[in-house]
Amino acid sequence: MPKNLPLVKRMFIMPCIMKANATVTAPQNDINSPLRNIDVAVARAFVATAETGSMTAAARLLNLTQGAISQQIKRFEDLLGKSLFEREHRHLILSAEGERLMMHARRLIALNDEIWSLMSAPEVEGVVRLGVPHDIVRAFMPPILRSFNDAWPKVRIDLVCETSPDLKTLLADGEIDLTLTTEADTPAHAERLLSEDLVWIGSQNGRALKENPLPVAINCPKCTFRAAMVEALERDGRDWRMIGPVGNNDTLFATLEADLAVTSSLRATVPSHIDILGPETGLPPLRPFHVNLYVRASNPDIPQQELASHIRDQFHRRYARPVPLRHTG
Repeated sequence: MPKNLPLVKRMFIMPCIMKANATVTAPQNDINSPLRNIDVAVARAFVATAETGSMTAAARLLNLTQGAISQQIKRFEDLLGKSLFEREHRHLILSAEGERLMMHARRLIALNDEIWSLMSAPEVEGVVRLGVPHDIVRAFMPPILRSFNDAWPKVRIDLVCETSPDLKTLLADGEIDLTLTTEADTPAHAERLLSEDLVWIGSQNGRALKENPLPVAINCPKCTFRAAMVEALERDGRDWRMIGPVGNNDTLFATLEADLAVTSSLRATVPSHIDILGPETGLPPLRPFHVNLYVRASNPDIPQQELASHIRDQFHRRYARPVPLRHTG
């Protein structure tokens, strides 16, 4: 380009020359690259292991052997080139990569199940009114309700949360269709789904544990665990005083975290930020409780029958285990 051109012209011409001489390289698709397909079975094994915290529990949930689950998880990790789990104590927890994958794996499974349901499931519609006690709804029900919704997307569940005595009354009055309860026994017309230790909870090294009389908190006057706590304390000759009713679980846990009292809960439902008070604290052992299922006896329809069957199956697969021996001498 001539050097004697005016500066303004040189500034205009130079980019045009550069653009004309540039070589544009478009991305090329390699037609020989194999398509990478994710087997829904390995995604299902991954999600089940993440939800239960162990391959043994995931195997029971999916009706497979523990070895089959282990192989599927390894296949998934090899396919993705990522480690999906880390071991913490006796449980498996998601790695950072596993956390990223979890939501997408659930979407893949849900889409697979939706297609199968669309093409093969009977057209069942309706509403089921399900009762669940406050103390177990958060710990047990989310994966059960999610899997039922995946299998029966046209059935709506109206969830009712109350105390076990109130739920039994609602069932008898026809206000709900089926209910779970937490009870010290299993009446003849109920079905036991799970037996679980009732444990003391509170502040492990707190002052409340050392007070005399011992402050014991309850949610409401109809708390089903109240009688078990009083029975154990009376048997042990321990003086106590009742705190509450405090209103709801959030208020109850706030009371425990503030070290104002102790209380009891099923072992499987204790939040991670609340301490379990073991025998070393001097508190007397509590008897096990049971999660029972009651179904309305008068003409249950198909949605009610399917939900009851699903709850039975899921409790057996996810949570069933032998009741530990308890010595209460």
